[in-house]
Amino acid sequence: MTLDKHGLLVPGKRVLHIAPERAFAERLHAIWGDGYEPVDIDPALYDFAPNIRKIDLVEDAARLPSDRYDAIIHSHVMEHIPCNITAILYHLNRSLKPGGKQVCCIPIIRDGHSAEDLGPLSAEDATMRFGQDDHVRTFGGADIQRTLGMIFRLPESYDLTVAFDEATLIRNNIPRINWRGWSPNSVLVLQKEDLLLTA
Repeated sequence: MTLDKHGLLVPGKRVLHIAPERAFAERLHAIWGDGYEPVDIDPALYDFAPNIRKIDLVEDAARLPSDRYDAIIHSHVMEHIPCNITAILYHLNRSLKPGGKQVCCIPIIRDGHSAEDLGPLSAEDATMRFGQDDHVRTFGGADIQRTLGMIFRLPESYDLTVAFDEATLIRNNIPRINWRGWSPNSVLVLQKEDLLLTA
């Protein structure tokens, strides 16, 4: 729905897809062909994704080529990365062509506050603090402008009805609770030019 809205579901695009979802990988490859680049830190988990290759964002983000991609797609990835998330988002943005977009789902706790721990964490501690045994952070709706909003220009509030009419949201089975307000299902479209970090 969002990819279509932003004119990305057409042949000829070059797209990096981090941790590709089974439901999308084959369809996106059919549209973009060799321009579709699925990647993950553990490619063995993604045998359904054509030509998947390994990328460890902690080690490899700074080596991504500049101005290469029309879009970078990632969903529920940023909460897993055990390093400074600003650096990762900066390098992903750098890899976009002018006018390129990151289309991402970053789980945001509706009224919660952001938290992070890059130190050693047991699976039990990670689950208790961040909701899952391999998470190192949470993003909170209460302070989103002081976290992600200091990296990228974000809307003051999240409202899907600005981009999509009610009939479209219902037809695509988007729960009403996710139409307005930051949530774990908020989809962000971060254009290359939305980056606020400049020299």
